[in-house]
Amino acid sequence: MKTRYAIAATLATGLLASATAQAAFTGWMEQSLVAVCKASLTNQPVTFNQTMKTYRINGHRVLPKLVCNGEDIHTFALSRGNDRTAARIERYLPGTVSIQDLSMNAPVEVWFDMAP
Repeated sequence: MKTRYAIAATLATGLLASATAQAAFTGWMEQSLVAVCKASLTNQPVTFNQTMKTYRINGHRVLPKLVCNGEDIHTFALSRGNDRTAARIERYLPGTVSIQDLSMNAPVEVWFDMAP
């Protein structure tokens, strides 16, 4: 069990070390990321939120890049059946945007009755 947490911490360490080249990676950072990975294993969003607040983690900056046991944190929570926590994590992940040009669509036909 400890090896799993060590692997998760190692992966998270490598990810954040590359993302924050200026800041030194401390044991406290590792501890906080492992705690977030552990909190994602529960299907209790309140516990997950409390862990995020306790360690003062900005979800928009950390969660899209966090890897727990070789999987991104959202997939990690979903693969263990924690759909409620995964839904909470999904709020912090970047979405997709699609732009559709309305002038390129097929013309719209409108029929009406011309009564005097």
